[in-house]
Amino acid sequence: MGEDARTLAAVDNEVVRERVERKLFLRLVLPIAIVTFINAIDRVNVSYAGFAMSGELGMTPNQFGFGVSMFFIAYLIFQYPHALLLRMFGIRPWLFTAMTFWGVAGLWMARVESVNEFYGARFLLGIAEAGFAPGMTYFISRWVPPSARARALAGALAAVPLSMVLGGPLCGWLLGIANPLAWSPWRFMFLVQALPNFVFAVLAAWYFANRPADARWLNADERQWLEASVTGAEGKSPPAASIASLARDPWVWRCALTWLLLMTGSYALVFWLPQLVRQLASDQSELVIGTLGALPQLGLMVGLYLNSRHSDRHGERLWHVGLPAAVAGIAMLVAALIPAGMPVLGLLVITGFGIGAAQGVFWTIPAAVRIGGHQVPVGVIALISMFGTAGGVVGPSLTGQILQRTGSFAPAIAVLALLLVMALFVIVFDRTGRSRA
Repeated sequence: MGEDARTLAAVDNEVVRERVERKLFLRLVLPIAIVTFINAIDRVNVSYAGFAMSGELGMTPNQFGFGVSMFFIAYLIFQYPHALLLRMFGIRPWLFTAMTFWGVAGLWMARVESVNEFYGARFLLGIAEAGFAPGMTYFISRWVPPSARARALAGALAAVPLSMVLGGPLCGWLLGIANPLAWSPWRFMFLVQALPNFVFAVLAAWYFANRPADARWLNADERQWLEASVTGAEGKSPPAASIASLARDPWVWRCALTWLLLMTGSYALVFWLPQLVRQLASDQSELVIGTLGALPQLGLMVGLYLNSRHSDRHGERLWHVGLPAAVAGIAMLVAALIPAGMPVLGLLVITGFGIGAAQGVFWTIPAAVRIGGHQVPVGVIALISMFGTAGGVVGPSLTGQILQRTGSFAPAIAVLALLLVMALFVIVFDRTGRSRA
């Protein structure tokens, strides 16, 4: 009888787990992905407005480039303060305030009249968005059990490449229509894309809850199971580790360096791809060029989905990050060494797949190696994320310097590809060369 009771309990527990995971993806991951999509559109739209904006404001290419980089400077500086605010005030006021300022920055971009105002608007956007990615990573880690965490993170991250696939046509459409305000098309585009931020700021503040116990869409059994799965069967987390002890944890710095290598290397795909596609399809329509350019991003999305599912199924994290990163680097390296052509585009699709596969599982590693104990501190997530943001500075700068010295993109792409390969050795092997997986 006792054995039968344990069997029934195990079956009931599995039924609850499946039901909760379905609800988490529909009621938590999907809304986060929608907000992430809006966040990503705000970052890429300036590239579509750049030519007309520069002409109207009298900006030189250097001034436009510096204005774009102001976002990354603010983003790097304010990530950790965002983490502190999230921990102090909780998800609702933090996300409402951040998203409201996304909208304010977008409205300012629609009305800038000088180069300095452009700098200010981009800096404000960087301040507002700085904590979103690490904040959502931390939020998901507090809600989703380890058995489904890679899939949840990948689902949220998939909105970023999706924004690149759909964002271009959306921005192009807004720039091409006759707007009722008779504004410059680029100003109207920023206005239209800024307004949803205010609506979603209110919806997010109403919808999201700080912890599973406050979720209206879970019943009592589901809340109990989820809290036990996330916080531990004992029902409470151990005391938080001190900053000093965390700084001595080598896994903090291994994760930070790995994320820096992944993000720096992935920028090669961003910078090289548009020029390659133009070479391959110079006589084709903009629709064909845009479709070809979207293929590596679609590969990235497939990599996010498949590798996260495989990682969750097998419970392994390190090799699921290191190996795809190395495959992406090798494919990119080969692509840089052979003549431009369709085989190169195929290799870049493989590169996108590998980058997406590595990024989709990466944020499960801090918890898997137990940085900070049972719950990874939001400050650690912000610190690691800052290293990735630095890749947005290192990647373009390194590419520009190598390009200026060699006159060719190939050496720069080869160097950045090797950084992806290095990520395998940083995250998987210790100093003796043995796998820690």
